[in-house]
Amino acid sequence: MKTHGFVKLILCAAVALVAVACSKKDGGGGASSAESDALYKQADTSDNLKGLLETIVKSGESGDTKKAGALTGNLIADEAALKKAFKDDAGDALKKVAEANKKFLSEPEKLGGLLKRGAADRTEVQVHGATTEEIASGAASAKEFPGGAVDAAKAVLRPAMKFYEVEFVKPGEDTGMKYHMFFWDGAHWKMLGPVWRALK
Repeated sequence: MKTHGFVKLILCAAVALVAVACSKKDGGGGASSAESDALYKQADTSDNLKGLLETIVKSGESGDTKKAGALTGNLIADEAALKKAFKDDAGDALKKVAEANKKFLSEPEKLGGLLKRGAADRTEVQVHGATTEEIASGAASAKEFPGGAVDAAKAVLRPAMKFYEVEFVKPGEDTGMKYHMFFWDGAHWKMLGPVWRALK
């Protein structure tokens, strides 16, 4: 299985990655900037993204669902953050994702254990990055992105953005539990998930 987590974020409530309620938002739901940074200091590097996902999963596995939930919720992008990843004329696609995310912001109890490695032996975390243009053209750097990401890059994603796939794999293997389309919003990591579903 290659997909998980946000696969149903856009389509149904079965997988609701939700923000932790707080009075001050950082432009993408979840913990406030100060709260999020206190839990994990984020930076615009692939190693930092890798560490964030490792931290979330390990926190959930150790029973610290509050920490896992706060960091997971912070990955959900509100409309302002989504506009940084979408073209200005993305139209209905952006609205569909924004509405789905907004709907799930009221369910913080579902957060703590939603991002998982999929199997105990998937101890290696791989991060694969490519620009919108590389994804759209099917460049070698984008080989880990699914076909739907190509469609999204051509249709609705903002030019010159960099997106990442994060995958939990068993050492020595190249397939595992994959999470789709992370991007840096200028302050924190956000996750689009299978954004191509919003094109239908």
